[in-house]
Amino acid sequence: MRTLPAVSPQSPERLALDLQRALDELKQERERSRQLLDELQEQSHELERLRHSVHRESNSRFLAEEALDETRDRLQLAVDAAGLALWDWAVGSSEVFLSARWGEFLGEVTMDAKWPIGELFGHVHPDDIANLKLAATPLAKGMAERAVVEFRVKGPAGWHWLEAHGMVAERDAKGASLRLMGTVANIDTHKRAEADSAKARDLAEQASRAKSEFLANISHEVRTPLNALMGLTRMLMDSPLNAEQANWLQLMDNSAQSLLALLNDILDLSRIESGKLQMEHTRFELAPALEEIVGPYAEQARGKQLAFELQIAPTLPRWVMGDQSRLRQVLGNLLSNAIKFTPKGGRVAVRAGVLSKPSGERRLQIQVQDSGVGIAKRHQAAIFDPFTQADASVARVHGGSGLGLAICSKLVRLMGGEIGLESELGQGSVFRVNLPLHISTAVDSGPMSSPAELMELNQAGPRYAGMVVLLAEDHPVNELMMRQLLLRLGCMVRIARGGAQAVTQWEQGGVDLILMDVQMPGVSGLEATRQIREIEARRKLGRTPIVAVTANAMPGDRQTCLDSGMDGYVPKPVSPQGLMQEIDRVLHLLANARTEAPGEAPAMPGATSLVEPAISPATVLSKAAPPQTVHPEPLDVAKLRRRLDGDEATLQQLAVAMRSDLASRQEALRSALAARDTGSAVAHAHGLKGSLGSMTAERGARLAKGLELAARAEDWQLFERALPLLDAEARRIDAALATLLLPADDAAGALPLAQDAPAQR
Repeated sequence: MRTLPAVSPQSPERLALDLQRALDELKQERERSRQLLDELQEQSHELERLRHSVHRESNSRFLAEEALDETRDRLQLAVDAAGLALWDWAVGSSEVFLSARWGEFLGEVTMDAKWPIGELFGHVHPDDIANLKLAATPLAKGMAERAVVEFRVKGPAGWHWLEAHGMVAERDAKGASLRLMGTVANIDTHKRAEADSAKARDLAEQASRAKSEFLANISHEVRTPLNALMGLTRMLMDSPLNAEQANWLQLMDNSAQSLLALLNDILDLSRIESGKLQMEHTRFELAPALEEIVGPYAEQARGKQLAFELQIAPTLPRWVMGDQSRLRQVLGNLLSNAIKFTPKGGRVAVRAGVLSKPSGERRLQIQVQDSGVGIAKRHQAAIFDPFTQADASVARVHGGSGLGLAICSKLVRLMGGEIGLESELGQGSVFRVNLPLHISTAVDSGPMSSPAELMELNQAGPRYAGMVVLLAEDHPVNELMMRQLLLRLGCMVRIARGGAQAVTQWEQGGVDLILMDVQMPGVSGLEATRQIREIEARRKLGRTPIVAVTANAMPGDRQTCLDSGMDGYVPKPVSPQGLMQEIDRVLHLLANARTEAPGEAPAMPGATSLVEPAISPATVLSKAAPPQTVHPEPLDVAKLRRRLDGDEATLQQLAVAMRSDLASRQEALRSALAARDTGSAVAHAHGLKGSLGSMTAERGARLAKGLELAARAEDWQLFERALPLLDAEARRIDAALATLLLPADDAAGALPLAQDAPAQR
């Protein structure tokens, strides 16, 4: 501001100066006012913007609250629909928040509330408190994110199962849990379903075990008499016969073979369905094996006047790894069906080759083609199902059980392959089997170089001249059959009635081979084998080959025998070829083992001798005519003589053995009754039933069967009532057996059997 000159207060200059100052101040005030107005306007605009912003925020918050309320409502509906109770716990607090649903679990009417933890545990089953705490502890310590636990609470109708889910809802800065939340649900229905499922599973397992036990019993019950039937039939076929008798015996043998095949099919199917069928993986020569398998069926086809062709591709590998016996079973079933369903003048062809897949995998493909009746399209989908044939007329016209193709299909799948069918009704069928091709180049250490060599050895004629065989067998008829077979093979036979006798006779020395029955009273064949192996180890003796010969042919029976220390296994009924093959395999295996272990004892002398037997069985055939009348009880002597082909020496041996066996088993049954010993009673009644049946003592066998059933049911009152009936029948049987031991003249003049003839011991 410029400085005005000094003037007097009343002078014009003074007034002008004041006026100028006032104007300047007014101007300044106007400038300040304008600035204030500008600021006020700006603040007004800002206030308006704030007002609009607050309005928008208010609307957004209102909308958010509405959305939150809607979500909360939906969540509550979902929780209610699921029947869940909600819980919320501040870690460390003595109370837990629970929604009203919790009260319903306890049968009470409650509202959302906080519950003391101690009171909550008072409702929980004592056995479940530890599990509940175990699940909650990791959550409370922040060591886990989620947890699930099942527990029971007490309601008005008893205990109810609940399932709690929990999670960590809030953590502190260090990650420690501050708050846990979750749900609780009633799972009574789920638990009942689990219990029902477990019960159904237990019942199914019981049914499966019962089926397996039934099949095992049926197998043993059928194989024992079937073994005797087939063995005696073969013996009769070797005796002098006219044409009619030979034809009858051939029909009997065919029927027995069919029955055995059906039994084996049923057992195989049972093993497969139970998952207990073990597949082998051994080395064999493929082309000779196929030729051997096909050979018998080629003969059948020619006998039916069918054209038969076998084509083996030159690209097939020579040595392969696999289960040769199951390959034989599959191909045999397919060929049997092809021949059966192809009419006279038709054609059957087998082709084997290598199938190369796009992936580069090579497979063995076997094709069986026939010009037979064919299979309609509508039946092809079920042709591989058990007990199924194309239609009901098939069984009537061609026979069969409908198990063959089902077993083929299952065996092929177990071997990792596939089986397929192409067929037109009236145009024949083509079955194709594709199997994994496992080529082998290693040197085989097995018993035979090839199936052809095995077949050649089996057809070598007389077998084991001079070899001493210990036969452990408690069944008289089976003993007779096996002894006759071994004698014809040139063996020297020793007999042991039971496991204890087998061990005793073996310890006397000079035994080259043991044929051991498994199910024998007292010391079983398994226990006898274990005792022999322990003695061998203790005394550092060479290993004596032991082969099981048993009617136990269920899954696992073979392995059980091998685990006990046996070297081989032959199921009853025993075929001569099967027995010889197994003996050859065992002898060859042990001979190789001795060669590899020079310190062992040398090979058995009889085991490697394959020359003509020096002496055939010394039997004298009786030429006396059978009696004109045979008393129906207690023995059918004429029938018994026919079974033995009139061999009186063997008949008397059986009579002596049967009298001794009958007396000892009667005493054992009385002791079992006194001690209420179920195992002993069943074993001796079962053994007596078999031996009496073999001796044609049919009523005695039925009484023994009744005792066996009573013992199995532990119905000792019935057992006690039935035992005197068996004792009375046993006296009559013993008297009849004693008559068989009399000289011919004395026997002819013997008085009729008395009901109370004393049993000789």
